[in-house]
Amino acid sequence: VAKATITVKADAKSRVYGAANPTLTATITGYVNSETSTAISGAAAVATAATTTSTVGDYAITAAAGTLSATNYDFSFTVGTLTVSKAALTVTAEAKSRTYGDANPTLTATITGFKNGETSAVLTGTPALSTTATTASSVASYAITAALGTLASGNYSFGLVEGVLAVTKAPLTVTADHQSRVYGAADPT
Repeated sequence: VAKATITVKADAKSRVYGAANPTLTATITGYVNSETSTAISGAAAVATAATTTSTVGDYAITAAAGTLSATNYDFSFTVGTLTVSKAALTVTAEAKSRTYGDANPTLTATITGFKNGETSAVLTGTPALSTTATTASSVASYAITAALGTLASGNYSFGLVEGVLAVTKAPLTVTADHQSRVYGAADPT
């Protein structure tokens, strides 16, 4: 009587770029005679070469015998897949202010959520920032809209958050006009 073969398949897993790998597991199938996992002892060794700095893509998860043993079974191993997806960055239009009648200030954005100690140096392009406010816009708050523009990355997706441009009152100077009168006369208007 020869040993039956059961399959040890590395389970598919997923995570975002920059995160730690999830716990890797394997599923064992192919038991005969209504047997279950009690017919074997030990655990499979499951591993992947992917690390927190591995770029977006698919990586093999291998399964090996590890400490598995069984009297009536041999083991066949099947590779699984770890899918690394893009991590999310937040692009937030920064709040700005100006006085009525002035030109709008340069619109800027802050980008947060980088992984692995990275900075905006790993991105290409820039976000598109705009507002409907003009020099003639009345005192009020105006939305600063953030759009993707030319911003791109292989490892990051982008969430966009509006900012606010506050248009404040322009100062006016009220100067009393010089007047004169002769002594004893009433003050002029």
